[in-house]
Amino acid sequence: MEFKLLINADCVLAETPVWDGRIEKLYFTDLFLGDIHRFDPKTGEDFVWKTGKLIGSAIPCDDPQKLLCTLEDGIYILDLKSSSLDFICDPENGNTDNRYNDTRVDPAGRIFTSSVSKLYATDKYKPHMLGRFYMIDTNGKVKIIEDGINQFNAIVWNSDATKMFVVDTYNQKLLCYDYDLQKGPGSGYNAAIDLREFGMPDGMSIDSEDNLYICHWTGKISVWGQFLNHRETIPFPVAYVCCGGFAGKDMKNFYVATSKYLYSDEELSANKGAGGIFVGRNKIKGAKDHFYKINK
Repeated sequence: MEFKLLINADCVLAETPVWDGRIEKLYFTDLFLGDIHRFDPKTGEDFVWKTGKLIGSAIPCDDPQKLLCTLEDGIYILDLKSSSLDFICDPENGNTDNRYNDTRVDPAGRIFTSSVSKLYATDKYKPHMLGRFYMIDTNGKVKIIEDGINQFNAIVWNSDATKMFVVDTYNQKLLCYDYDLQKGPGSGYNAAIDLREFGMPDGMSIDSEDNLYICHWTGKISVWGQFLNHRETIPFPVAYVCCGGFAGKDMKNFYVATSKYLYSDEELSANKGAGGIFVGRNKIKGAKDHFYKINK
């Protein structure tokens, strides 16, 4: 798979590209600016909503005019017409030291999110500055899945929802949970893959055949088969590869968000398009993201 720059968005740290096939548009976010982008491949328009807060993810809802948003101080529903935010919950209970990170929804409509120190990835961060991995069930009940984590990313489910995969970015491992769609994850995880030889892992996507695509901040994407065998490593045009998302009518367009975070001018010159969205064509169609069900 070869990639080319599609959207020169100039984000500090672009994240979570999610395709809404109902309107044939792509959502992605800028973590530090708190911006939510909606890109129209047909017209090239990149429309932006500004939240003014650090943002983890923006995920379409069953109502296409609304997005589930994880901002630094809680989880909200954004009305795209009015730009108003409707508060859902704050699992961190007002902890201003942390923010919410990558967030996803399972096939049943549960929300999974994690918290991470706002100082993470800075020289002020210390390993004791910890967060949590949460599940917000369909009845609104908040459950702590893991306590005392540094940073989790990238939550995906296999095609029959019997496995949930999560990237432990800090420890550079892929985690695997047994999954029950009626109840959620089983107790505890297996450290399925040690990713240290590939470099720091960030986002992850899954295709229709249960292959995993893990983005690394070392200019590569590692691909793993359904039995977690390493299939290939795809070189990428820029170093900080954040997160991918499958899109298009045939779900074979692979949009990948990137970052220019803390680049020097020299590094930025060597990483043309960093902070933008790149696209490649995959041979296998991707799995669709699960949307949040407001009317549960």
